[in-house]
Formats: sequence, structure tokens, C-alpha cells
Amino acid sequence: MTYFNDNSQKGATLMQQALKKYADGDFEGGDKDREMANKFFDLASQEMNSEIGKMSQLYGESRNFGIIYNVFEQNIDKIYNDDTKKHVIKEAYDLIKNNKLLNEQFKIYDMFEKTNDVENAKEFVNEASSLINQFDKKQIKENNEKLIKLIKDNNLDEYVDITEETENLYEAIEYIILNKKTFDNLNSFIKAQNVISEHIENNKKNAVNEDTDRFSFNKFKEELDKEENQVNETINEDEKKLLDMFTNPKTNKKAVFENYKTETLNKIKGAMQISEENDREAWDKVYESVNSKTYSDKMTQNIINCAEMLEICSTIEE
Repeated sequence: MTYFNDNSQKGATLMQQALKKYADGDFEGGDKDREMANKFFDLASQEMNSEIGKMSQLYGESRNFGIIYNVFEQNIDKIYNDDTKKHVIKEAYDLIKNNKLLNEQFKIYDMFEKTNDVENAKEFVNEASSLINQFDKKQIKENNEKLIKLIKDNNLDEYVDITEETENLYEAIEYIILNKKTFDNLNSFIKAQNVISEHIENNKKNAVNEDTDRFSFNKFKEELDKEENQVNETINEDEKKLLDMFTNPKTNKKAVFENYKTETLNKIKGAMQISEENDREAWDKVYESVNSKTYSDKMTQNIINCAEMLEICSTIEE
């Protein structure tokens, strides 16, 4: 997303003044303006290389919701195939659902980006725009950064490819959201509306099917809930507790694993002390099997290993 901070704009203005002065023969004045322009460009470069500057380059000055949502979309395969990251979808879903500003933006971007069945696109966009309450830029930025934090905290890929057409659409929607139509901005407002109208017309031509072509938080969460319910029907309370611990992002999963392992080994030792001589060899093998288990980067394997240890403990207690 194209982003120009104040210093880069000042630098560009001064450079234009410098070129005009050179053309008029005022070389001294041109040199001064050029020197000042370069100072502003240096400051702009420093800002762009800062964390805030990088965020502005990726998501725009107001942290464009469409860009943020697109990043989630393009990380879905990675999230879905990584058991340690599936919680990200639920967290994003809950955040958008329960945050009024995020929820309203989601509805607006979703409506403008997916609509493909209106008779008159321009009339639709004009009427829809009139129904949108103007958002406070500062509040939009603060709340959208909560979603960006979720992306960063879970090491999702922020450097995704977004077409120029899609970027223009997101910027147009953002303009409609952040600006009330007045005589002063009428031309810019109509330009933004036209970008959205053209996108909807293209949707109509291409017959976009939102159910198959677009990722949906609602649809994905339904699948996760269905999958979770199926699992819950086949496991006991101890196993549910285990599953909850490993799917909770705040849990120290390695510590949980080590606790299960230590407890199981201690119970095996106790069983060995009171077992018959001919059972000792079998218990030795069980002990070595548990003792050889180590914490894995694959969360599924850790859950399987802990479930096995739970079963061993249950057997001993019986």
C-alpha cells in the first residue's frame, strides 16, 4: 500500500520549488530548497524504517481494514494446517464480532467487495455510502491495530501479494468510511464511489461466488466448532481438559507436557514397586517408552503422547 508521511510530502513540495527556481535561473534559491528537501526525505526514510513506518507501508496510515483482512485470508492454509495456530481464527473472529468498529468495517468491506447482484451499481454504492456513519480516524487506527497485533504475535506472513486493483478498492472504501461528503471533497468522494462501482460491475461480469472464492470467518469457525464437537463426543473429561490446555494460546505447553510425563513416570515407579516379579519387565518397557517421549514442535504429537500417558495413569489407578 502506497504511503507518504508528512516529511516525504514536504520534501516533494520543496523539490518541486527547487526545480522551478532552477528553471527561472535562481540557482542559489534552488540549492537551498533542494538541500531542505533532502533533509525531509532523510527524515521520511528514518520514519519508514521504524516499526510504525513499516506498519504504515503495509497497512496504510489509518491501518486499512481491507488489507488486514486480506492478510488473514492469505494465511488461512498456513493457519489451518498448523494445530498451534488454529486459535488465531477464533481470536480474530471474536475480536471482530465483539468490537463495534471492527464489526462495522467488516460488514462494509464485505458488502462492497462481494456484491454482484445489483441492477445499478452506481446507485447502489451512492445509497450505501449515505447510510455509513463517519468513523473517527484515530479510533479506526487504534482498533485496527488490535488485529495487526494478532497477526504479528502469531508470526503470520504480512508480506502478501495484493493486486493494485484490490488495493485501490480498499483505499476507496476507506475514503468513504473516513470522510463525510462535502462540497470541498465532492470530486474525491465521487472518484472513490466510482472505483467501488466498477468493482461491483466486474463482479457481475465474472459471476463471483462468495461461498467458493472467498474465505469467511463465519464459515471457517463453523468448521472448527463442528470438528471440536466431534472430538468432544469421543473423549472423556480428562482428555477434554488436556485438549483445552493445549489449544489455549496462554498455556505453557512444554510445562504441561513435562508435568504429565513426570506424573506418569512416578506412577509407573509406584506400580513397579508393588508388582509381581514376572510383571517387572513389562513395566520396565512402559517406563522406558514414556521416558523417551520428548516435547515436539508438532502440537498434535504432544496431545497424542499426553493422552497415552493419561491412559497409563488411569490403568494404574484402576
